[in-house]
Amino acid sequence: MDNTYTSVEEKIIYATVDCIETYGISGATNRRIAQVAGVNIAAINYYFRSKETLIQRVMEITLKNAFDLSTLSPMPGVSAQERCIAVLMHITQGGLNYPGLTRAYFYNLLVQGQYDALLVEHVNRFIDNLAADMLDRGCALAQDELKLALIQIFSAVIMAILAPTLFAQQHGIHLDQPESCLAYVTRLVDRLLK
Repeated sequence: MDNTYTSVEEKIIYATVDCIETYGISGATNRRIAQVAGVNIAAINYYFRSKETLIQRVMEITLKNAFDLSTLSPMPGVSAQERCIAVLMHITQGGLNYPGLTRAYFYNLLVQGQYDALLVEHVNRFIDNLAADMLDRGCALAQDELKLALIQIFSAVIMAILAPTLFAQQHGIHLDQPESCLAYVTRLVDRLLK
C-alpha cells in the first residue's frame, strides 16, 4: 500500500490492511498494527476503541472500494458485456492483489455460516447495481434473468479469486495471470449473457 497518509487514523487503517494480508485477521494484533503504522499501541484504542471495531471499519472501507460501481470509470459508450467484463476484471484483480483481505471477507460466511456478514450486503447491492447499469447499456436479458446470470458469473469469479491456481496443474489454467483471467471472465460473460 502507499505509505503517504494524512492522519494517524489512515496510518492505522492501512497498517491493518497490510497486517491482514500478511498475518490474517487473527494474526493482525494491535501490537503488529501499531508497529506497521508507526504509532503507539494506545492510538488504536483512542481512534477505534477496539481491534474488532478497527477490523469492522477496514472491512467496510475495503468492501465499499471493491464493490462500489461509482468508484470505477463510467466507461461511456461501451456495451453491457464490455462493462461487465471490465467491472469483473477490476474485482478479480483487486481480489488477487489482496488475497488475505479477500479470505477475511469470506471467513465468517464460509467458515461460520454467517449470512449476515457485511460482505453479503455489499455483494447483493453490487449485483443489483451492475444489473441496472447493464440494462441502461442495452442488455437484452430481462432483469431477473440478468441478475441470475450475474450471480452465476460472480460465483465463478469469486472461486477464481479464492483459488486462482486450482486448475493450473491439471488443466493449465492460471487464473492468477492477467491474460488467463481476462479470457476466463470474458468467456463467462459471453456464455451467460448471450
